[in-house]
Amino acid sequence: MSFIFSLFLLVTLAAEALTATLDSCKIVANSSDWPSISDWQNLNASVSGRLIAASSPGAVCHPGQPTFNNVSCAAVRSQWLDYAFHASNPFTTDYNDDTCLPDATAPCSSAGYPAYAIEAVDVADIQSGVRFAAKTGVRLIVKGTGHDYPGRSKGPGALEIWTHRLTGLTLSASKRAINGLQSIGALKIAAGMQWGEIYTYAAQHNFTVIGGANLNVGVGGWALGGGHGPVTNVFGMGADQILELEVVTADGEYRVVNEASYPDLFWALRGGGGSTFAVMLSVTVKIYPSIPGTSVSFSYSTTAASDTYWSLAARFHTYLPSLSEAGASGYFYLYPQTSNPDPSVAGTMSGIFIFPQKTRQQAAQLLTPLQRDLNGSSWAVDPIHASSTPRDFDDFSSFWLTNPPEEVGFDGRLGSWLLDGAALNTSLSSLQTQLRKSTPPTANLISHLVAGPGVRNAQIPGGSNAVLPAWRKTCIHVGRIWSYLDFAEKATVTTELRESGMPALKQIAPRMGAYLSESDPTNPNWIQDYYGSNYPRLLAIKKQWDPNGVFWCKPCVGNELWDVVDGPSNESKLEWGVGQTPEFAGTLLGFDDYIWFLRMSRSCHDYTGAQVKLPKILLNGNNICMLIPGGEGPTTT
Repeated sequence: MSFIFSLFLLVTLAAEALTATLDSCKIVANSSDWPSISDWQNLNASVSGRLIAASSPGAVCHPGQPTFNNVSCAAVRSQWLDYAFHASNPFTTDYNDDTCLPDATAPCSSAGYPAYAIEAVDVADIQSGVRFAAKTGVRLIVKGTGHDYPGRSKGPGALEIWTHRLTGLTLSASKRAINGLQSIGALKIAAGMQWGEIYTYAAQHNFTVIGGANLNVGVGGWALGGGHGPVTNVFGMGADQILELEVVTADGEYRVVNEASYPDLFWALRGGGGSTFAVMLSVTVKIYPSIPGTSVSFSYSTTAASDTYWSLAARFHTYLPSLSEAGASGYFYLYPQTSNPDPSVAGTMSGIFIFPQKTRQQAAQLLTPLQRDLNGSSWAVDPIHASSTPRDFDDFSSFWLTNPPEEVGFDGRLGSWLLDGAALNTSLSSLQTQLRKSTPPTANLISHLVAGPGVRNAQIPGGSNAVLPAWRKTCIHVGRIWSYLDFAEKATVTTELRESGMPALKQIAPRMGAYLSESDPTNPNWIQDYYGSNYPRLLAIKKQWDPNGVFWCKPCVGNELWDVVDGPSNESKLEWGVGQTPEFAGTLLGFDDYIWFLRMSRSCHDYTGAQVKLPKILLNGNNICMLIPGGEGPTTT
């Protein structure tokens, strides 16, 4: 069954000044209002021929597709798990929900892809795309590298602005503090740059820049969503580093945004999320001196999914608050039940501690209490196998470049929750119980020690930003990730994550929140969990700078002004509007605060040319044809 995708928006009208309504419809290719071929040709000419029609690289593996080729298929399959491959293709993403996998036994459909992508190389290309979307009603999305768990850089039938070709780094000429913010200069980073490239430049020029853990993550969505990384516990979140941004706003205008120029927009862009307020061309951030330090890689293993395993995990986490306060950071991965055929070592917990500006001896001293407790203590029923490897580094940037990239190209869903030190130091038995509840044996739990003193005490340009306030109290960021292959499995695992896994983590620290960029887009409490007390101000800024909803994504600011209806019956309604899957080709409706009179009477044309009767909104005498939530929906006449 196919579904029509329409997006209707009524702008808010003040009660004392009802004058007009704005009817804007996000349309797809089978709509009667879809731009004509000449419209697309004109857009293509305005971007110097860089308008790309959608195609899936996975189609080369399907005999029924025009591009089928065994040699090309082998090449695509060999790169499918590689970040660079997906970053360099405008139509695939790292965690894809891809509707055409490079597997002949899987379905292959173009339903999940944008209609076109603009390969943007300058501000004029982005302005052309934004203005075209605003004028025509075609949905607009933005993709940098596609490293986006919530699926904001995906959109069936959309016009995509692909910023990956916007590259370049500019170091400030003066190595001195900027506005007393303890930095030694500034680095201007183009939107298409990835952290591996940026760290390489930093190592070559002997400075430290605050970036992401994965070398292939792009700067855009990372910085706009808050941005945690290996040394954020020392210097603050990625958004805390931002001094200035170059953007194109929803009206198609180029703007330089900083604390003196458009201060409200400057506040919102730093932590309020990407694909929401504007398209970023570049970001200028603080930089710091090169820093030495020590890392310690470690691994623990014991009986899979046992009491000993979960006691080990809980005890490990109780030591993290004190380590955080001492300046440590780290990345930890918990697998209750791996595929190891020996069940006595199939439960594993491994990771790396980073100790910036600490010697090997200082790091060892800080870890001694943890290691004494975990390495074969009397509390363990089953044997625990432990190993650790320290490593000194002279320059953080050079050291971090030695990390191998993670694999991507799979379906999955990530849930997030932030835990403060108090929550980790309350009841050991309760912590053990909740961690165990959160993660079934075949799932895995990630735990990132990326906040603490540096985030709590960050010196932020302009005094504050839109980073979730709970981050300022956070010790660790924990998350659940689970992959799936088909609709049935997807429904099972996403429901478990939303209704069991994440609530178990929330119970550890109920008043905290979650990290927007690594969150579950179907969380029904997304406003409070992802934005907290910042949301009213963020929504007001969204309405000011994008009153017509040119930028729309889930779970982004302003998402609740729209309702997704008439999606596929085999999917939870919470899934409608998420990412790249075909269910996004449903019907979407936007509405705001002042709906004065509803009645059923008006006959409209649907997108296949048939007549349908729809509920009508009569607002100050203006008839707007749209679907009403809870109504019977369209009926053919």
